[in-house]
Amino acid sequence: MSDPEKKDRIPLHQSAGAMLASRPRMEIGGAEAAPDPLIQFFTSIPLFSLLTADEVLHLLRVCSIETYKAGQTIFEEGRAADSMLIIERGELEVTVRGTAGDVVVAHLGDGSVVGEMALIVGGPRTATVSAVTETRAYRLDGRDFENLRQQQSVAAYKILRKLLETLGERAHNGAQRIQDLFDRPADNAPHFERTCRDLLDRIQRALPPDEAP
Repeated sequence: MSDPEKKDRIPLHQSAGAMLASRPRMEIGGAEAAPDPLIQFFTSIPLFSLLTADEVLHLLRVCSIETYKAGQTIFEEGRAADSMLIIERGELEVTVRGTAGDVVVAHLGDGSVVGEMALIVGGPRTATVSAVTETRAYRLDGRDFENLRQQQSVAAYKILRKLLETLGERAHNGAQRIQDLFDRPADNAPHFERTCRDLLDRIQRALPPDEAP
C-alpha cells in the first residue's frame, strides 16, 4: 500500500534552506538572518514564538517546503507519525474515525501547525489530515528535530519547551474531561464508554514505551 504522506506531492525542488539562500537577506545584530517577513511569520506562531531570527534560520535549514493538492490526504490516522507541518497558505481538514464514519474535528489555515506531537511522542497518527485547497507548508521531520536536539541547538530546546507545555495542557484538559464524566455520569451515559476508550488510548500513546501499560 502506498504511503499517503509520500505520494502526490507537487515537488518544489528546494529545501527551505535553499529557498532562503536564493532570497535577499538582511543583517540583524551583525549576523545573517532570514528575510524579515519570514521571521515574523514563524515567530507569530506560538510554537516558535521564543525563537530569535538566527534560530528561525537554523530551523529552516532542516525544513522542506511541500505543496499539496486539494483533496490530497497528507497524514492518515493510524500511520506512523514522523513529521509536522507549518501551514504557510491554504486550508487543511482534520478528521477522526467514528462509529458512524469520519468526523471533522478541525479546519486549519495559514500559520497553523499540525502533527507537532510527532516530534516528541511518535506513535500512530491520531487523526487524518487532508488538503481542502492547494496548500503550501513547511515540513519538519522528527529525525531532523532530534538531530538538532542532539547538537544542543537552542532552537530545538525552545521548541521542545513549547511542545511540553502543550502536552501538559492537553493532559490537564483530558483529566478535566474525565472528571466531568464522573461528576455527571447520567448526562454522559450515551458517550461514556466511547469517550473513556478514546481518552485511555490517547494517554497510552503519549506515554514513553517503558511507562505504557
